[in-house]
Amino acid sequence: MRTVGIDLGGTKVMAVLVENGEVLAKAKQPTPVTGGPDAVITAMVAAAREVDPGGTAVGVGIGAPGPVVPGSGVLPAAPNLPGWDHDVDVVGRMSAALDGRPVKLDNDVNVGTLAEWKLGAGRGVDDLLGVFAGTGVGAGLVLDGRLRQGPRGLAGEIGHTFVAFDQFREAPVGRGELEDFAGRRSLQRWVEVAPHAESALMRRLMGRGRLKSKAWADGVEAKDPLTLRLVNRASSALSAAIASAITLVDVERVVLGGGFAERLGEPFRERVEAEVAERAFAGQTAPVVAARLGDTGGAVGAALLLEHT
Repeated sequence: MRTVGIDLGGTKVMAVLVENGEVLAKAKQPTPVTGGPDAVITAMVAAAREVDPGGTAVGVGIGAPGPVVPGSGVLPAAPNLPGWDHDVDVVGRMSAALDGRPVKLDNDVNVGTLAEWKLGAGRGVDDLLGVFAGTGVGAGLVLDGRLRQGPRGLAGEIGHTFVAFDQFREAPVGRGELEDFAGRRSLQRWVEVAPHAESALMRRLMGRGRLKSKAWADGVEAKDPLTLRLVNRASSALSAAIASAITLVDVERVVLGGGFAERLGEPFRERVEAEVAERAFAGQTAPVVAARLGDTGGAVGAALLLEHT
């Protein structure tokens, strides 16, 4: 069975043609910055046709940023997508443009978790937590051999669980959520509010106003004190949230991915895994393993939606 998967992001649209878990074709183009939802949907249709010009796929799956109510086919206002400021029936419009073929829509991190569970580092278990630390922190959950979304599409989203309380009511960054400490956007904000003398190196590494994942890896390699402190706090925040999730739903394995975590590599993963074990309730921890599928994982997982939802 051939399916098309589309990973819709704030900067790129990636499409793949998948058959039996194998990627047969891949296409990538920039996400339109003007034209709003109409332009984005046009770009997704073009990407689907590029990887499957003969229309051989039985359907199309889409992973998109933000919460998606299961079964609705609607992508609500999405801050990552320029001009996407209202609810849009993505499934209906895409299906109509693709000869009435079925289209499935889900959150991008859910489909990334689905791909890792079926084809990557999560294979072989029925209960899995996928955590992706990049610009923010997203997560997906597989329980009893089934991708869980919840009635509002919020299941598994530990990036918005709280890891700090009273001391952060007056903090300059966030509300004490995991994403405030382990998401690249918030980490940059911590650099920006730090004294200039303390943040000099990271400010120099801030190309075009953004601290990319490579800059954090470079700061760690240089043993920059501020970088080390913020990265260590990121691993501690991740481990606290992951350990809580393990206790709450008893997952067997945790897959850790995302650009920030992947760029920091094995030392970061090992630290998170060790801290999760230290925090484990009744000594019952779970291995934290590195994601395997890289930047195609989201698109491949979207293609798998046609088989698994």
